[in-house]
Amino acid sequence: MAETEIPDSMKILKEWWGRLSTLSLQFMKLIGLGLRLKDPSYIANSHSFGSSQNESAIRVNFYPATLNKDLEPGQVRCWEHSDYGSVTLLIQDSPGLEVMNRSTGEYEAVTAPPGGIIVNIGDVMQFWTSDTLVANKHRVLVSDDKHLQEADRVSIPFFAMPDQTTLIECLVGRSKYPPVTMHEWLKQKIDSAFKERQLQ
Repeated sequence: MAETEIPDSMKILKEWWGRLSTLSLQFMKLIGLGLRLKDPSYIANSHSFGSSQNESAIRVNFYPATLNKDLEPGQVRCWEHSDYGSVTLLIQDSPGLEVMNRSTGEYEAVTAPPGGIIVNIGDVMQFWTSDTLVANKHRVLVSDDKHLQEADRVSIPFFAMPDQTTLIECLVGRSKYPPVTMHEWLKQKIDSAFKERQLQ
């Protein structure tokens, strides 16, 4: 993002990074308490944001207005997926995110109240909790609402990722998955994603 296009953009993003990383740690501590872990801070402490061992990221997604564009109904703007990390905090300036209802397999629009933040559980958190918490698939499609088509859309996700050296193992219930380091886990997920895309 060029400073000439959005003055102070890096300063603003650094401020958002600080706020969202702090909020994500608080949220993960609450998860630890809810799961009655021996050390409720264990999950949060596995994230040293800003260190060379941590690949957490903040992203700015820009979706241009689509009104009067030659697009197919229901065209995908961001394909269905689940996030690789622990949790994702999402800020969006207008509706667009859809989350799969696991009971029906149908996608449903998700919005937050004004000033609210959407929280997605990531794949690593599902692993840590032996599927007690599930990483739902989500996507973004071209809206069929003319009012939404007229405006650009911006979303800002913060992806919280455990440190690369963290051993990911089941923390509750039975050991449903074999332990693996975050580095190897991420490599496996990226390799799998590329293979899926090649088959499509």
